[in-house]
Amino acid sequence: MKNARKALSVVLAMAVMGSTCSCSAQFEKGALDQADKLGGYIQDRDYKKIEKMADGKDKDLEAILSLDSDVSSEEKEARELIASTLTYEVDEDSFEGDFFGKEGSVDVTFTYVDYEKATKDVDLFEDIEQFEALIEDCDDVIEETITFEFVKDGGSTVCTNIGDIAKLFPYAEEEFNFALSRDSYAGDIEFDGLNNGSGYIDAESISCHLNILGDGQELTWNYYYVVECYDVNLFTSDVTEVTSPTRLDADYSEYDILEDGNYVFTFYTEDDLLLGMASVEVTHTEVTPTPTPAPSSGSNPVGPYFVCPYDGVVTFLDTDITLTLPYGHVCLDSDSTTLNTYFGSDAEFMQSLVFFSSSPIDGSGAFGVRLNFSSVDDPGAAQALQQAADAYAPSTGTSERTTSEYQLGDHTFTIETIVLTDSSGTVSYCNFVLIGDDDACYLVYFFSANDDIGGFMEGFNLG
Repeated sequence: MKNARKALSVVLAMAVMGSTCSCSAQFEKGALDQADKLGGYIQDRDYKKIEKMADGKDKDLEAILSLDSDVSSEEKEARELIASTLTYEVDEDSFEGDFFGKEGSVDVTFTYVDYEKATKDVDLFEDIEQFEALIEDCDDVIEETITFEFVKDGGSTVCTNIGDIAKLFPYAEEEFNFALSRDSYAGDIEFDGLNNGSGYIDAESISCHLNILGDGQELTWNYYYVVECYDVNLFTSDVTEVTSPTRLDADYSEYDILEDGNYVFTFYTEDDLLLGMASVEVTHTEVTPTPTPAPSSGSNPVGPYFVCPYDGVVTFLDTDITLTLPYGHVCLDSDSTTLNTYFGSDAEFMQSLVFFSSSPIDGSGAFGVRLNFSSVDDPGAAQALQQAADAYAPSTGTSERTTSEYQLGDHTFTIETIVLTDSSGTVSYCNFVLIGDDDACYLVYFFSANDDIGGFMEGFNLG
């Protein structure tokens, strides 16, 4: 009987041990599964699901996972970019648990980008795109291992230390310095070299600058400016890029003394954000000699065909033809010093002159004259064109002469082109074309540093 009781005790002990080992194995499997799920929820920053796996709430962790502490949208997006690099791996060999399968722990190793190394050389970010590029290009990572503690709670396995998750988000309250809108850094506009109190007198050019304030001096600026006078657009610059400027510069000039007027300079970013606007008065000296001298033999008045359109649209008398001059061209008035210096001694030329324009941007120019022929089909008109072209043979360097055709609407124009190469190797293109109808004939000449004939010819409107 005694031996029977002893045998029964052994059997019962073995049964208990078998049951306990089975529970421990089940708990280990459950803890590893929970650790893997928990890692995924941490990646997603899904506090609600994390809370359901825990033995209680953690409001501090909930706030951290939101990555939102009343910051700008760029700041929050920057934190989220770092968080998007988070990865994890469960160490299945790390499980440690008690004999009865009631509690245990699992190591989970997390990695995320070393954002401090990625951004260490930048004090001010242009935009979120710059920040994102730095994060994506960084190969350095931070590694953090968390030992998650699990206990058996009824039929569930729950985590007792979700607060440790906060260690994975040290940047949850980090503030990154993002640039404000460019106009926030725009200061006053100052005009340079004023020679008449707060304005200019007898000036051939105007220059000014817009001051850049504070952190704006750490940025790269892409800007352009517009110059107007009495609501007429005189000039629109190309977009200029400058890095870490203290000022943005602007200037405007012509080949002669500037006309009297109020010149308005307006600065914009390349996406048309207004940065600033300022104006300056320009006047010229009125000189009345005593006695009034007779007209110089070197200056002749312009004839009845002459026009000086401020909008750059030339009209040709007795035709329906107009010409919109290329961007940047400025028409010279009849009293222009430049005009009279070059052509004032030629009375016949001045009487037949229609317009003269030039561009202070690239040095190109154009002029037109009325010919004494009633039609462009008159043989004399073609001869006049050839004679005009012959006059442009260079005294030094080389020239190449070609003839081409340009189709505009239903009309085909014949263009005579001379490519001039001076002794220094500089190349310029001189083009001659006849325009007109059955009542009038004009010769138009245009020159530039490139061979973009179409860019000029497209300005003709044949009516």
